[in-house]
Amino acid sequence: MDPVAGFAFGAGLMALGAVIHYMKSRVASGDIERNSAIGIRTKATMSSDRAWQAGHDSAGPMLTVTFLTAYGAGAISWALGLAFTLSDTANAAVVIVPSVGLVGVLALLTAAAIKANATARAVSGSDR
Repeated sequence: MDPVAGFAFGAGLMALGAVIHYMKSRVASGDIERNSAIGIRTKATMSSDRAWQAGHDSAGPMLTVTFLTAYGAGAISWALGLAFTLSDTANAAVVIVPSVGLVGVLALLTAAAIKANATARAVSGSDR
């Protein structure tokens, strides 16, 4: 593989981490309220403003781990891209490492959504 792929994949992971970081921070501060464009949007989290906030609050720690994982995998991908470019070596690690990082980020996002949904369902159930 061309070592420059590490830079491209790393940039993508860093951008994904930045979007998750931004969303998490803005929802936590109350700047982003229930909407149809950004955030963890499940039937339960969208059921009320209280469920939206409670779901996002409960998923907050997992979202922090998620964006830190994206940043870390992106930085490692950049480092591998740089190392293999400077050594003029082709190595599959420039694709494997960011791919594993992306799978990890998606798994963490899924876990965060499941947590947010469960909390929002509990809040919605207590409102009845």
